[in-house]
Amino acid sequence: MMKRILLLTVLSLAYLGSAAQGLYVATDKSCYLAGEEIGCSAFCAPGPAVAYLELVSSEGSAAAVKLALQDGRGAGTLRIPFDTPTGNYRLAAWLPGMEPDSGSGPVISVFNTFSTARVRNGVVITDKPAAAPVPVQTGYGISADTVRDSVIISNLSGQDVSLCISLFREDSLQGETRGPISSFSFSGPGERSFGETLSGCLSGPGAPASGSVILAVPGSKTDCYQVMPDDEGRFSVQTENIFGDVDLVCIPPIGSKDCHVEVDSPFRCPAATGLPQLELSRSMEGDLLRRSAALRTKLATDTLAMTLPMRRDHFFLEKECTSYILDDYTRFPTMEEVFVEIIPFAKMRHRNGKTKIYVLINGAVMDSAPRWGEAMVMVDGVPVPDGSLIESYDPSLVKTLDVYPYKYNLGGTEFDGVINLVTFKGNMPGLLFDDNVRIYGFHGCSYPVAFEGSETLFWHPLVSLPAGGRIAIPCSGASEGSCCTLRVEGLNAGGRAVYFRKTFVR
Repeated sequence: MMKRILLLTVLSLAYLGSAAQGLYVATDKSCYLAGEEIGCSAFCAPGPAVAYLELVSSEGSAAAVKLALQDGRGAGTLRIPFDTPTGNYRLAAWLPGMEPDSGSGPVISVFNTFSTARVRNGVVITDKPAAAPVPVQTGYGISADTVRDSVIISNLSGQDVSLCISLFREDSLQGETRGPISSFSFSGPGERSFGETLSGCLSGPGAPASGSVILAVPGSKTDCYQVMPDDEGRFSVQTENIFGDVDLVCIPPIGSKDCHVEVDSPFRCPAATGLPQLELSRSMEGDLLRRSAALRTKLATDTLAMTLPMRRDHFFLEKECTSYILDDYTRFPTMEEVFVEIIPFAKMRHRNGKTKIYVLINGAVMDSAPRWGEAMVMVDGVPVPDGSLIESYDPSLVKTLDVYPYKYNLGGTEFDGVINLVTFKGNMPGLLFDDNVRIYGFHGCSYPVAFEGSETLFWHPLVSLPAGGRIAIPCSGASEGSCCTLRVEGLNAGGRAVYFRKTFVR
């Protein structure tokens, strides 16, 4: 119900009045050490399926991440590289079809305790003591009360809300204060999308070539796309969101031996403008040493992963298959023998010097003259247009052989069935493509996670709270006498911002 309400909510966000941006990103805190992860929670109009974030300084981009969006909400983490120079950065964020505004977005302070490198003209040394945190409380639509080792957050807005919640320790490394989500204005939803757009071109001698380009992720049942390049060899294909860091197999048109596929990066690497200098003083030494020791002890924060339901129905997910576990049969030395001896609904044939693989068309089994159709053959979900590669593949590497006897459309090309060879390793071991097939490291969307740590005591980027509802979060990680800040912000079902910030002493 909450997702349907948000989908219909009339809202669009524009950072500090900039309607072109249309995206607000909250973070778990504003000050980090190089090597830490930035927890991110995104708010935008329903419609877009992906948001792009880059951590930028006056010298360009230090790190980047994609956040998957659903009904105007998304979350993920951006890891700050260990070699990031000390200085202030801006978290530039934008949606597909928009230009990043490197002059707006939250300011992120980064301290590198492993290196003396600093952003050029971005750090000033001072001898003044660090300002002490001031206990303060402000907000609207949300309230919070400290009860023993918990903080009770209550929804007073009168409507369901979607929130992000952060509780973090205050110390001398205080970052720049940013405006709350109420600094944004709201308007109507944007164009509906189910994923990002991958674009690229055919490159090399002889490009462009005729025929279609195939893009696929090994081991995935959903990430496989076929697209026809234009006359200049460029292509663009709408995908579903791909999560995590994966391999992307790029197969050029069949017969194009002299060209390969190149995929464009969606990131722009802008140089930030209007950044304040980071003040560095001797009074910060104790907190820097404490944070650095905690980071060295536990470089990876324990996380609670919450996978968003981003996938649409897909051929491989909605259709049943006949799965042959090859260890249940006699192990044959060639794939041709596997097809002959084990799989009655598929066959391998040689036609005009080429190896073709066919499947028995669904519904034709009882016909007096069964009909066979050409199959799309895959290895670990990656299409292999050249049947000779399947014929020469080592069967000992294959765990199961899945046969889908249904029509399948891949980028406008229709097949009468799909045969997927699932290997033990799941990464196409031993498959020898032509030299022009490229496998790129692809950075998909970050997984949304909630976590607790020594500095960020509690972070949850995607909280749904009904009208009048309450939620308790732990604050036991903060020692007695320490200063903490609770920050809660989000939107209610009417598209209005709710916000609460409280700095208090445990």
